[in-house]
Amino acid sequence: MAKTKFPHIDIDRMICALRWLPLLLTPILAYIGSQTLGEIDLTLVLVLVIGGLVYNAVATAMVYFGFFPTAAAWTFLILDVLFSVLEAALRLDLTAALAGAIIITFTDGLGLALTAATISLDTFWPAILGLTTLSLTAGAAGVLIEQIRQTVARARDEELLALQRSNERAQAIYKMSSALSANLDYEQTMDATLEISLMGLQELGLPEESLIGIMLLYGGEGLYVATERHLQREDKTRVVPGQEGIIAQVISEGKAAIGRNLFRDPELSQFVSLRPCRSVIVVPLKVGLDLYGVELVATTLAGVFGEEHKEMVSSVCTQAVVALQNAQLYLDLRQERDNILDQHEEARAQLARDLHDGPTQSISAIAMRLNYVKSLLHRDPPRVRKELDELEALARRTTREIRTMLFTLRPKILETQGLVAAVKQYVDKVQEDADFKIHLQAVELGDALDVNAQTVAFNIIEEAMNNIKKHAHCQNVGIRLALKSDVFITQIQDDGEGFDVEATLASYDQRGSLGLLNLYERAQLVEGKTEIVSAPGKGTTVTLMIPLKK
Repeated sequence: MAKTKFPHIDIDRMICALRWLPLLLTPILAYIGSQTLGEIDLTLVLVLVIGGLVYNAVATAMVYFGFFPTAAAWTFLILDVLFSVLEAALRLDLTAALAGAIIITFTDGLGLALTAATISLDTFWPAILGLTTLSLTAGAAGVLIEQIRQTVARARDEELLALQRSNERAQAIYKMSSALSANLDYEQTMDATLEISLMGLQELGLPEESLIGIMLLYGGEGLYVATERHLQREDKTRVVPGQEGIIAQVISEGKAAIGRNLFRDPELSQFVSLRPCRSVIVVPLKVGLDLYGVELVATTLAGVFGEEHKEMVSSVCTQAVVALQNAQLYLDLRQERDNILDQHEEARAQLARDLHDGPTQSISAIAMRLNYVKSLLHRDPPRVRKELDELEALARRTTREIRTMLFTLRPKILETQGLVAAVKQYVDKVQEDADFKIHLQAVELGDALDVNAQTVAFNIIEEAMNNIKKHAHCQNVGIRLALKSDVFITQIQDDGEGFDVEATLASYDQRGSLGLLNLYERAQLVEGKTEIVSAPGKGTTVTLMIPLKK
């Protein structure tokens, strides 16, 4: 056992006991500091505390079992002093560690001088040796700790920079996603979708220079390149059928897939830019039964695409197809608006033509014949009565024409009693002056058709009858209203001269009338379909089919 100047006190046991207090308090204080300051590396503290616990446990065991020679006491003393210097270097810097070494050495030297019988150079050798050891230890520890601090600082700066870039990319993706959902432009939607997908893959750690992106949409001959990133010029005009390889698989299954080695794919290998690529994600642009095309993102890196990457691209495409559908609906609405405006303009032009060809000419004829009757009053009075009778008949016929025209413009009976009653009344009005026989067959519709569908059906019947009156020169006209399964069918058939349907439709850009086109376009307003079958000398049949609402 080491000898001390106070044999009645077990100094070694006391020192070992005192070491436990800072060792136990250190992790508690470090944890509290990390919660308040957030700048303490608890891992390093834990390593130091565990080392200190092992160190003091060995010392305590040696004291407890009575094996604590003088050499052991000096060893633990030196280690305790070294620990103080190391702590100064760790907490502060190299200067503080050297200052601590000098202070400890000065104190040690002062103690040696006070206790020595005679003072000489040999008296201070232990202090000089201690100063050298402590200085070397402090220097080495200071340099090492400074390097560690610089490494940690660089790592922290790199981490902060990576977080900043990640935050910037996340904000960009969010802004682009928000713009995507509100965008009604078809091309901008495609471009933004591809950009967000590639940015998302970069966010997941893939380098930008390794990525290639293509949006393939259905066109006349297959899938064409709608927008792209990093594609070579000769590939931008390429068209693939989408019937082989991974594209055909994705279209058939309706879900995203990951492919390898694109140079082996029969369709993707046609793209020169994709041949060096080792991995690809292909996602269908599909919503409901509508398939717009596919998006594919490829990389020259092998085996990097996983479920995380596929789900990210798929989620972007899911949002994109909704935006695509909205854009398509917007385009359809604009087209429908234009069609309605065209139909209104055509209706006004048709009304002007009907007034000119019918009532206007009849009224002009009445005026001319009245002048003729005036001349007969003096030249041939017996013929006046006959002319007046003919004028009366002409006036009555003109009145009926005007009433029929007003009826077709706004048939109130259609709103109050339905399509069948309106068609019956219309047929009666037309039959009064027609030189052909009209045969009507109609079943009661009840509420099978909504008001819009009934209005479209009536307008198509009226348009077809106008064409018959002007051009057919027929003897009989048949009008049939029927229900078959889930479809309402209207058929107008005549036995007149007929015409070449395709030739007539092809010449509409040189014609002033759009009568046949109206028959087709009005049916589309209620998701219906119009078919016109005719040939010269074989009459004409117009068939309207409207699906019933379930």
